[in-house]
Formats: sequence, C-alpha cells, structure tokens
Amino acid sequence: MAYDQTEPEFKAETHSALPFLSFVMCGGSGTRLWPLSRADRPKQFHNLHGEKSLLTDTLERLQAQSGLMNRISIIGAAQHRSHIRQAIAACDSLDARAPQIFLEPMARNTAGVVAVAAASALQEHEDALLLLCPADHAISTAGEFWHSVRQGISAAMQGAVVTFGLLPERPETGYGYIEAGTSEDGAFAIRRFVEKPDYETALQFIRQGCFFWNSGIFLARAGILRSAFLDHAPDIWQTAQRAAAIGRAGTEVGTEITLPENAYAAMPAMSFDHAIMEKLRNIALVPASFRWSDLGSWQSLLHLQQSHGEQDSSGNSISGDVIAENCRNSYLRSENGLLAVSGLSDMAVIATADATFIAPLEQAHHMQAVIGQLKTQNRRELYYEPTLQPQTDLSGQVRNWLFEKALPFWAANGVDYHNGGFHERLSLCGKPLQGMRRSRTMARQIYAFAKGHAVGWTGQEALPLIAHGLAFMQARGRSPKGGWVQSLHADGTVAEQGHNFYDQACMLLALAYAKAAGHNHALQLAQETFAFLDKEMAHPHGGFFETESDGHNAAAVLTSNAHMHYFEACLAWHEVSGDAAFLHRAAEIAELCHHIFFDPDHWCIGEFFDRNWQRAGGAQGDYTQPGHAFEWAALLSDYAQRSGCVRSRHMAFRCYSHALASGTNRATGLICNAVFRTGRPLDSGSRSWQQCEAIKAALMLDGHHNIDLKPEIENRIETLFRWHLYPAQQGLWIDQIDGTGAPRSGHVPASILYHLVSALTLYLDKTGMAQMPDSEAAIATGNGAGAISETSYLPV
Repeated sequence: MAYDQTEPEFKAETHSALPFLSFVMCGGSGTRLWPLSRADRPKQFHNLHGEKSLLTDTLERLQAQSGLMNRISIIGAAQHRSHIRQAIAACDSLDARAPQIFLEPMARNTAGVVAVAAASALQEHEDALLLLCPADHAISTAGEFWHSVRQGISAAMQGAVVTFGLLPERPETGYGYIEAGTSEDGAFAIRRFVEKPDYETALQFIRQGCFFWNSGIFLARAGILRSAFLDHAPDIWQTAQRAAAIGRAGTEVGTEITLPENAYAAMPAMSFDHAIMEKLRNIALVPASFRWSDLGSWQSLLHLQQSHGEQDSSGNSISGDVIAENCRNSYLRSENGLLAVSGLSDMAVIATADATFIAPLEQAHHMQAVIGQLKTQNRRELYYEPTLQPQTDLSGQVRNWLFEKALPFWAANGVDYHNGGFHERLSLCGKPLQGMRRSRTMARQIYAFAKGHAVGWTGQEALPLIAHGLAFMQARGRSPKGGWVQSLHADGTVAEQGHNFYDQACMLLALAYAKAAGHNHALQLAQETFAFLDKEMAHPHGGFFETESDGHNAAAVLTSNAHMHYFEACLAWHEVSGDAAFLHRAAEIAELCHHIFFDPDHWCIGEFFDRNWQRAGGAQGDYTQPGHAFEWAALLSDYAQRSGCVRSRHMAFRCYSHALASGTNRATGLICNAVFRTGRPLDSGSRSWQQCEAIKAALMLDGHHNIDLKPEIENRIETLFRWHLYPAQQGLWIDQIDGTGAPRSGHVPASILYHLVSALTLYLDKTGMAQMPDSEAAIATGNGAGAISETSYLPV
C-alpha cells in the first residue's frame, strides 16, 4: 500500500464544537547542531532558514489558520524565557491575545510537555482539541500545514491520537519512522513505530511505500490524552496535573506561568512516543501535504537549502563570510570571521567564535559522540555562546533587569511576611528555601531596596520593605549591648547570639541608606552600633577583632574583608550625612589597609592575619581573592575623592591592576575565586559577586590619569549578564560557575542582591541613567567635606 500524495483525500470534518488550542513545544536542547546550537540558545531560537527564528516561524504558522478559533500557548525552559519573549515580539502579527507561556524548571522530555498541555486545557475547559507542535522544525507553507491538520480533526474528535507522517524523500537514518496500516477517511491506522534505522533498513522502508517519517506533531482531545496517561503513565499525569494547578494558582489567564520546581522534578523524563503512542490502540496517522524537516543535522539543513534552490552552482550551502574553492555539496557556515575552504566534497564545516566542527555530512549524525566528550570534559562550549548578542542600549538593559525584574521579583518572593525579615536564599525557580538567616543578609536586603529607591526605583513596595526589614531586626536581631546578633532561625528566634564584626558592618551600611530613604531613627541605631564596636570589639593597634571574644583568644584570626565592609559603611554614612566624623573613621581603615592589608610587592590584598596584625602563616597567608581586591579598589578610590588622599588612589589602581591581571579566568573571561599572592591560580571557579565588584572598581577608576575604562566596563557588564543573569529565571542569577564555565549553583543566595544593586546602580549613576525620586531632596555627597591629611591616622 502506498499513499498517493498527489491527490490527497480531504473528507475530514473541518470544524469542532470543542475549543481549539495549539501548544508549541520549544524545550529541546538541539545538540545535534552544535556548535551553533547550545544549551543557552538552542536551534529553535536561531535563524536557520529564512529571516526569523524557528520558534517565530512556528508561531506565525499557527496564526495563519482560518475558520478555527485557535489559542496558542508555548511550553519551554525557564532559562530560555528571554528568547521566547523575543520570538513572540518578532512575529509580524499576533492576535490581541498574546500566547500563554509555560516555563519548565527543568527538562522532562515530550511526555511531560504533552501532559502539562492536556492538564492545563482541562483546568479551563471540560474538553478541548489540542494541536502539539515542536518549535524547531521547518515546514513548507502554512496553507499546506493547516490543510493536513484539518484532515486529522475527524479522527481526533472520534477519540484517536493523531500524528502526521511524511513520505520519505531519501533513506534518512536520523529520523524515526511509522509503519501505516489500513486507511479510513484520509487517516491511517498505525502498525508500529521504528527508531532511527540504519541506511539499508531505511532504504527498504522507502521501497515498501508504507513507511512515513515521524513528524512529532500530534492532534488529540485533552480528555483522550488524560485517559491515555492514566492508563499507561499515571505518574507523569499526576505530576503534570499538580504542577499545572500550582503554577496556575493566582495567575491570570494569558500571563506567564512558571511550573513549580519541587513538583516538576518528580516527573519521569520520557518521550511521548515511548510513554504513550507505542502503547495506545486508538492512534492514527495523517499523511502530511507539507514538506518538512526537523533540522536535526547539518545534512538536513543542506537538503533543505537545496530543495529551496538556495545553494550555489556546486550545491554548497554557504552562510557567513566564506570562501569556498573547488567545493561541492557541502554545508559551510561561519559565525565569526573569514572561513576559507578548498577541495571539500559532502562536508559540514561550522565555525563559531570559540569552536569549529568538521565532519563528512553522512557522518554528521555521529555528533552525539562529540557531545558525550564535551559533557565528560564539562566544556563551557557545550552550554554557552561565546559572546552576547550586540547590545544597542546597555544602560536600558541594566535598568530593565534591575528595576523591572530583580527588585520587583525579590520584593514579591524574597520577603517573609509570616515570620518577618527576608529569606536567606531561593531555589533556582524563585521559591523560598528554609534555614537559618544571617543578620548580614537581612541588612543587605534592606540596603538593596533602599539603594534601589535612592536611584529611581519607583516600586511602591520599596519604602514599606525597608521599614519591614528594620522593624524585624530591631525586634529580633538587636542585642542588649547595642550590637546585632549573628543569625536567626526561620521563625525569627535567635540562632547565634554572638557578635560578628562583618554583621555589624553590614548593618551600618543598611542603616545609612535607610536614613537616606527617610528613616531618621536609623542614625541613632548606627551611633549605638559604632559605640558598641568601639567598646567591645576595637583592636588596640587599629581596626577591630572579628568577634567580641577574640580579644582574649591568642589564636584569633583577623580578616581584611570585614574591615573593607566597615570602610564601606563609614563612607556611606559620610555620603548621606556629610559628617566628617565618619570620614575620620574611614581614614583609620585606609591607613590600616596601607600598612597591613596591602602587599606592596605583589599589589594584592592579604586576607588573613593573626591577632597581632601579622600576616597569617601557611596557605592562609598566601591566599587572596581578586573580588575583594576590586572592592578595595572601588572604596579606596571613593575615599580618595572625599579626602584628597593621593596615596589611596595609587593603592586603588595597584589593587585593580593585580586583580585584573591575575584574577581573570582566560577560558570564561570571568573573575575567579582565588589566586596566590604571586598571581598563580588557586581556584578558577567564579561567583556572581566578583563580576559586580570588577564593574564597580572600573567605574570608580574610569577617567583618572586619563585612563579610559569604558570598554572594560561594558565588557564586564556584558560578561555578568552573559554568564550569571541571562541563564537564570529573570530577577534571579546563577551564582556559581566552575572553571570551565559550567553552572554549579543549587540555589540563589539573597545576599548577592546587594552586590548586584551596588554595581548596577553605580553604573546607572555614572552613565546618567539613575533618577532620584521626586519626593526626596538630593543626598549630600560629602565630597571634600572635612578633608583630612594622609597621615592623620597611623596604626600603632
């Protein structure tokens, strides 16, 4: 039996009393088209054929129907949220009702996607007719596509799960096949599914005439899909139903829905074919009248270009800056720079900025072996594109992420209104994770909302959130001595009563910006905190002990990092008050840095010292963090502007130079975790806060000594977005990345919001994009007020 494609029967009923809902499945990883397609931007978001991405093409195709009231939804990965939105925005015409977006917290294959679609439809309707389409396929015309869909409606309405098959054009070993049986009303019964065959088997399928390529497009009633899952994969159905219900709770129809991580993680990862189609009896195949390719290999891309007459005179498909001499029937693509090739036949050559793939076209399906090696070596090239897309408005991008995404997100999800205070960390999907809460994190959240408000975040929740955090810390985190406790339990009770210098410094910083936001009692709280430190934790030779008990501990270890945050707080108080007393406090730390922390031989900042301010022995003494050096560079530059201290400016430049030269991971461009004083790498992994501090240091030093750091600043901001912000759910970030560029974060620490707000608001301020709230008077900068000499405070 061979199906006659030239005059396909059209006997199907073209209308249905049920709602017609289209679901676009766009969560695939597209690894077979590496190195162009990568985890952070797989093939459905690329322009592989035509001027628009495959997802945009799919959406426009689904919009092109006539006679059906079609509502479109998209189910994709949370990490691809921005790409999905861009694809929607690129559509020439969409109905007034924008597509509903469902975001998966992790990939669970097509069975989970189909189950979520059906469960979601049944939460709104008694039943509905569902069309499920992959987003990464090339289809000839919308008219031919909808002609085929209409042929399947009758069988679907009668209870069949319909799929669409293509008569094979060649013995393709990269596709799945379906063997068709008897036909009725234009649809065929299905005898069996066959996984990707070898060449000889594929050739036999073509000769038999009853085998079709499996398109992976499905049409079925939601109620029928529910019954199929309950019979053959109940665990998938129950998980999908629960995830869809939780995701929809409190969400308006037509808005973005993030499926809950905890519920979705329990779903088995299976394809819809394996979980359902291969087990069902009532299934049907409609021969497609459209031309189709799943673009699953470089060879399939070449065939697609050739079928549309888009090859050169020798049958080559050429994309980008390519010189092809004496080549034929090859796919040649350059994404970055000139690619020159000669004497190639039937080859694939794909060159990107950081990787090149070369293979015979007929062996390009062996890509999975290459992917396996990339995974084994944990290569960043598998996961991330080498560069950001060009940014036309970096300041606008920063404002959008900070004011429209991050601060509103944390205002909605990072606040504990039940127990008080703020959550210490969120899951990668933005759900609160229980555990102890450090005082420094409470302080940094107050700072983040207050600082955001100070530079123009007009969210109505800003002022109440500052008050919420202050009230919680006054009621729960205040100690009888006038300091602040170290940590609290999730229920707000004290966990660690002791005082830590780092926590006091963070609270002082938060209080400064709370005062700027209108909380006048913050000044009294700060004065009491300063008095507590002077009385209980001051070191006799300058600076402070780490804890109040260290004064009696011969083995006490002192750190430069806590003093750096105290330095920051003193400068902040000088900024908001103009009081020279705070600048004098900062001067003591600047002198401590010059004489103790700063290593003039290596231009780095030491991290650990003994109780007599001697460099710590062993590994601790050699250990230094580039991120801390950038923090010191920014603060020393700020102090130099306020005090006129030239020596501090010199120290700032030297700290910056050493951190940039020795602390940059050349594989990723990220600032790494740790190096030895000599600059030798110690820990090549990275965290998000280090990138923020590199931005701040460059901003503070830009223009001094006629040094133009603007290109470096822009590069650092793009690097931050590229590695830490873009891959995460909007408003969150990937905090940890290993030395190869692979993400290593299991949660999102709230304390990092402080670094992001600090760096990005400084950038907006320096570029003139920050806006003061109209209701507030300008804050006194204090620059030059109470200037002091370089030698006013010398440690004994």
